[in-house]
Amino acid sequence: MDLILIHQLLARYGRAPDTQDWDGLAALFLPDAVLDYTPVRAPGVLTGPEAILGYFRGAKHPSAHHVSNIIVDETAERDGPVDVHSKFWVPYTRDYHDPKRLYGGEYHDVVRRAPQGWRFARKVCTGQWQLTWADGDVEPHRRTF
Repeated sequence: MDLILIHQLLARYGRAPDTQDWDGLAALFLPDAVLDYTPVRAPGVLTGPEAILGYFRGAKHPSAHHVSNIIVDETAERDGPVDVHSKFWVPYTRDYHDPKRLYGGEYHDVVRRAPQGWRFARKVCTGQWQLTWADGDVEPHRRTF
């Protein structure tokens, strides 16, 4: 199995919104991919890259997206779907973020091999924790990571 390439897929997913690479983000999803961010208050489950991009383009993004602790199911068949679990944390530290906070949780992904490489077939985001600054102030050099 292509463990490094699957890790790269998740890294690209984290980086695309940070750089507003919307075409790059769309390319990470299969045509019938499902994105379920309802556990983090998305208005509904989205299907297909166009719907997913519509959601991401209009979102109030954090300062940066971080993905870590990536676990790939190594028992999956080579050309079948592969379960991937990871953790995320995102800082909301820019001037327009209210409240200022760190937010984190887990992703559960199903990825599949496509002609272009590994792509998301399903992505679920579940928030689990938040740390909020009591005074709301964040030093300017700490507003992004």
